[in-house]
Amino acid sequence: MSLYGGFSADSMLPFAVHQFFVNGGRACYVVRAVSADAKTASLVLKDRQSGGENSSPKDVLRVTATAPGAFANGLTVSVTDAGTAPGRFTLTVKTAGDTAGGLVERYTDVSLDPTDTRNAIALVNAPDSGSRFISLAYLGPLAWTTDNTPAVTVDKPLAGGSNGSAAPDLSAAAQSLESTNAALNINLPGVSDAAVLNPVIDWCERYAYAFLIVDTPQVPDGTPTEVALAKMRELSPLVNGGTTPAPLRASSYAAVYGPWIQTADPAVAAVGATRLLPPGGALMGQFARFDIAHGPHRTPAGEEAVLRGVFSAQFRFTDAQLDELNVAGINIIRYVPSAGYCPMGGRTIKAGYPDRYIAVRRFLIHVRKLLVESTGYAVFQPNTPDLWASLTTIITQRLTEMTQAGQLKGGSPETAFRVVCNETNNTEQTVANGEVHIDIGLALLRPAEFIAIHIGQFEGGSTSSEAFQ
Repeated sequence: MSLYGGFSADSMLPFAVHQFFVNGGRACYVVRAVSADAKTASLVLKDRQSGGENSSPKDVLRVTATAPGAFANGLTVSVTDAGTAPGRFTLTVKTAGDTAGGLVERYTDVSLDPTDTRNAIALVNAPDSGSRFISLAYLGPLAWTTDNTPAVTVDKPLAGGSNGSAAPDLSAAAQSLESTNAALNINLPGVSDAAVLNPVIDWCERYAYAFLIVDTPQVPDGTPTEVALAKMRELSPLVNGGTTPAPLRASSYAAVYGPWIQTADPAVAAVGATRLLPPGGALMGQFARFDIAHGPHRTPAGEEAVLRGVFSAQFRFTDAQLDELNVAGINIIRYVPSAGYCPMGGRTIKAGYPDRYIAVRRFLIHVRKLLVESTGYAVFQPNTPDLWASLTTIITQRLTEMTQAGQLKGGSPETAFRVVCNETNNTEQTVANGEVHIDIGLALLRPAEFIAIHIGQFEGGSTSSEAFQ
């Protein structure tokens, strides 16, 4: 909230984040997408020159927002004397003017003296502990004196920031999440344009550890149900073979949910106020809650997966219409008596077995990520039979735990999985190349399929791949 601001009528993102936490989400990453022609707000502070009758204040410090956009025009900077010694000051960054609630950062008893242990520029620009809102650049003379201290100023605003006119690169913003090196569920709130989403789906497959939740298109209230259904089906590569509009790309790394949902409006104080929202934020939270309660091997659907804070769905479909949407791989949110509004589907937008099911794909993401991380230590060990035995033991332990938790088919490790890490897949050549190879077979719960996973560890990183057998 302090970094991106609160609820806004022109952005679905704050509402999606709110729904994520309402539905049980615990931690989320938020990435801002900006236009290529967006401008960055800035401010130049004058010094406090005091020598000679012809002296006048000169530029001494440039304050620049850390990101482009009009949002930074709401930031203000204040400079007050620290009162500890000449040339020392306190720098305060605020939003919303001089209200107490607008205070976001304060740097006390700092100086522009480059030899000072509390140099303001070093503190504010520090990569890990510095400001989230601004950066500083010194504009004064190389030979610093106390005259080259910013003049006292109160709530001086940054200016010149703009959002630009070009469409923001949402795909690039989503792909920047790869830097987290985490297994991710991703949603672009309210975005249903295949031209934007297909590059994200491509990236999810390349990264191998991300799953995309897609919102169905927004349609006005009062739209006939048949029209809403047709709009949803246009997204599906399973039933839309055309190019106008082009559908999403067929992939097990994405699933489509609709219709939009009516929830309590967190931006309005009035009791009973509601807002129509895309379902992705609520589903992201529900996925997180379901994973904690049951695990990623279970389909997050049905009465156990009720969405919290949902009063209604924008459309109600007949049984025949629901059949059409099921064929299209669209997962519909509908009312379940005695439970509430629940997602009643578990399909990805891929036609073939077994990863047409969300549970299969998300479980494989979980397994591959877990095993790659569990075997990462191998890069720094002698590539010998002792290492292969150690890797086999560690992976066997992880998969035995999954078997005992009911996440793999078969009542024993012997029938649930196999692990091969020996001279058959670690040859003299691969050892000489600094590579360790592990082959793993898993018996999936549903459908009755066996999947082969290959993991490679080497000094430059790791690889993993899968094949259904």
